[in-house]
Amino acid sequence: MTAPSSYLRCLREEQTTRRLGVAKALREAPEITNVQLATMFGVSRNTIQLDREAIMQQLVASTKTETELLRDGLVKKLEGLVAEVEKHRKDGKLSLGAIDQVLSITKAVIELTGARKPVVEKHEVQHRTISFRTSIVGKDPSGKMINNNLGTFSLTQRSAPITQAEVVEPLTLEAGDL
Repeated sequence: MTAPSSYLRCLREEQTTRRLGVAKALREAPEITNVQLATMFGVSRNTIQLDREAIMQQLVASTKTETELLRDGLVKKLEGLVAEVEKHRKDGKLSLGAIDQVLSITKAVIELTGARKPVVEKHEVQHRTISFRTSIVGKDPSGKMINNNLGTFSLTQRSAPITQAEVVEPLTLEAGDL
């Protein structure tokens, strides 16, 4: 193993153990400050701030993953319920009560998957002004500095006002759309 790669590996291991220690210290005393944590671990407060941000990102990512797994499990259970309702089919037809149950299960699946959430598009156009100053600097024949300020010129670019469109209906494909 080369020296730079082993050095980087050691740095990452130290970072990982420090972050575990920071998480443990925060769990035991949530009111502890970054400066106190920095003195505990022998690093700067900026390093502790980066560690806390990384810990929060990991927490958010694991929460999202757990939520997605829970949602997938619930969808599978609901699909199993639809299969159970389908077993009550007589002569190729379902009773009115069974159809009602299938519809309520379908609504629950739609809510879990977020299939009917409205799409919100935001378009933002900013107003920008370009400004520049022109001046000629030099020396007159006597050697004295002169500054001939020709003035300030600005070019203003006007744009359309900020618009916001909200689509309430879900975007679905119709027959013949590709």
